[in-house]
Amino acid sequence: MTLGRPLPFLLTTLLVVAGTGCDAGSVGDGQAPGLDDDHHGASSDSLILMDQAGQRVALDRRPTRIVSLVPAATEALVGLGAGNTLVGRTDYDDGPELADLPSVGGGLNPSLERLVSLGPELVIRFEGEQDRVTPRALDRAGIPHLGVRPDRIQDIQEMITLLGQALGREEKARGLIQTMNSDLDEVRARVAGADPPRVVFLLGGDPPWVVGPETFLHELLEVAGARNAMDDLAAPLYAPVSVEEIAQREVDRVLVLEGATIPSALQQLPIQRVRNGVQSPGIRVGDSARHLSELLHPQRWP
Repeated sequence: MTLGRPLPFLLTTLLVVAGTGCDAGSVGDGQAPGLDDDHHGASSDSLILMDQAGQRVALDRRPTRIVSLVPAATEALVGLGAGNTLVGRTDYDDGPELADLPSVGGGLNPSLERLVSLGPELVIRFEGEQDRVTPRALDRAGIPHLGVRPDRIQDIQEMITLLGQALGREEKARGLIQTMNSDLDEVRARVAGADPPRVVFLLGGDPPWVVGPETFLHELLEVAGARNAMDDLAAPLYAPVSVEEIAQREVDRVLVLEGATIPSALQQLPIQRVRNGVQSPGIRVGDSARHLSELLHPQRWP
């Protein structure tokens, strides 16, 4: 598989979730992530969290040194006003406020030597079968870690809640989620009653990867007033499909990330470029929904 440059933010997530066989929200023992029921039995400075892998994570105190291996979680930490707790980042975190932080490499299989050398009190990592080395190594090093899976909008919100609880910033987390929901509701209201075009969302690659029905991008398409023409994709998250299959669909638009190569067999279809930030499963999904809606229904946005 050949992948182009515009995929860095979401690609790590794709590689984690595409082959796990887990539906969103089905990881672990089925309990929602957050504060564990018995956390009140610990000392006043400690807490026990349930992460999105269904694992209980005990912290002796609120972490002040964090390495995030998940760009969307990094963005959420900054949004929570906790950017000063970050002591490391990945190669895919390119925000100006993170430029001076040392990189540990990729979100999957990072440099464990560099990661451990940063002395983190907590690591935020992707939950998925593609990287079981990192959590085991962190366990051996005695470093607590939270597994997250921002597959769908609800998962993104649960991730924000979890990070807010870990840092004692629950009210700020609730505010971020409230803003997100308000932004999504505004977009829904703007496109209410509009005829939804059938679209295919190409992420890049050869063969091209497309958005499946159990993803936050699928949900954003619906919020933005579109129908995902790949809503019957056998792989519910993201998957490569042949250009022949795409061409055979009744497609009104093909959405393509900026900079991604468009297969020649699809270039006769109506194509619209989408800004790369839309692929981030983070706190700005409301802005992403608006961007998609402005592309698909410009008449609804003066």
